[in-house]
Amino acid sequence: MRTLIISENRCRSNLVPFPLGPACVAAAARAAGHEVRGLDLMFSDDPVREVREAVEDFRPDCVGMAVRNIDDQDMGIREFFPEQARPVVEAVRSATRAPLVLGGAGFSIFPLECLDYFDLELGLVGEGEAAFPRLLEALETGEDPAGLPGVAVRRGGLRRVNPPGPPPDLFRLPLPDHAGFGVGNYDWVPGKTPPFVANLQGRRGCHMRCIYCPNPVIEGRVVRLRDPRSVADELELLEKEHGIATAFFTDALFIYPPGYTGELLQAIASRRLALRWGCSVNPAHHAPGVFGRMGEAGCFHVSLGNESGSEQMLRLLRKDFGREQAARCVREAKAAGMKVQCFLLLGGPGETRATVEESVDFLDGLEPDAVGVTVGIRIYPGCELHRIALREGVVKPGQNLLRPAFYLSPAVAPWLHDRMREVCDARPGWML
Repeated sequence: MRTLIISENRCRSNLVPFPLGPACVAAAARAAGHEVRGLDLMFSDDPVREVREAVEDFRPDCVGMAVRNIDDQDMGIREFFPEQARPVVEAVRSATRAPLVLGGAGFSIFPLECLDYFDLELGLVGEGEAAFPRLLEALETGEDPAGLPGVAVRRGGLRRVNPPGPPPDLFRLPLPDHAGFGVGNYDWVPGKTPPFVANLQGRRGCHMRCIYCPNPVIEGRVVRLRDPRSVADELELLEKEHGIATAFFTDALFIYPPGYTGELLQAIASRRLALRWGCSVNPAHHAPGVFGRMGEAGCFHVSLGNESGSEQMLRLLRKDFGREQAARCVREAKAAGMKVQCFLLLGGPGETRATVEESVDFLDGLEPDAVGVTVGIRIYPGCELHRIALREGVVKPGQNLLRPAFYLSPAVAPWLHDRMREVCDARPGWML
């Protein structure tokens, strides 16, 4: 089938990522024998016109569109990205009668809510490399896709989200469609803004228990691994075929498991690339010497998911590590010559003035290169924070959380934002 895959994401907050998910799904659909064209709207001056022209020129039999971000997770700004995506959906529907299938991380968290919002029938939850080609096969043969694994359907009186099928074997997946989505546009030079960054992934899934995080809904709780040689090959390809000098891993747990991390770093180091890369690490999985080996393999930047500097809040957020583990990671990464970014996610259940000030003092002592501060925590369905918010009356049973709702501890709500604005203004590299 002729298949147009659209990356609609135009959010330019923080790092601006190459549309890796759509590129992976496009490569899988092409490997299954379909004719595929990618369309990235990140740099479009007129997305509606560009979509109409692509549809009229390519005449697809099916259109897939990734819904990556629902909102900016900022309690103060509250950008709601489906509003900017709706004209794109309407442009597709006005230009073709081909089915429009939604997917992506944001859609996987809110499948029926997104179908309602956009007035569409079909979508796919979770990873799409196996599910999307199977759906295309069903459409091609006239089979009703409503019963397929991972399909969300809203049709007449039918409203259902089918459980995803077995996750794809990461060792067998083709490399992402870098050319079709223009990865060369994402060659970030550190210090240049906005930071459009090429990215890649070595692992999927997260077994951690953080009370606020929807990632296990998207990728599952079992950590799955790619062939480390294939990951190193992809880095080499980004450098030598696409001219990329800086890339970031999207893995939530880069240094886990340690044995795999060692194999991956060895494979990357053996390529002797000029490309430099960054990643995110969880302090719970630190192993002695890992940051030195990362530096030798080209890592220049580490984002540390510490979220707090209070032992009490780390326990309440279910972070599975303590202050000393976070501090050790910062010290060792800096000693290895890396830039280090830390985060404060403030206002969760149990937050007080004392825990806030403890977190500020903790990071003042560590002196990371950057600190990202968030006040209030986005509530996602199915997370423990959602259950806490229901018990406390922050949200109501059955409330549609597609429109963002936030948890902010009553003990800090009256003053926390102003205090953190004061803190960030006084510290270089701190951002609220």
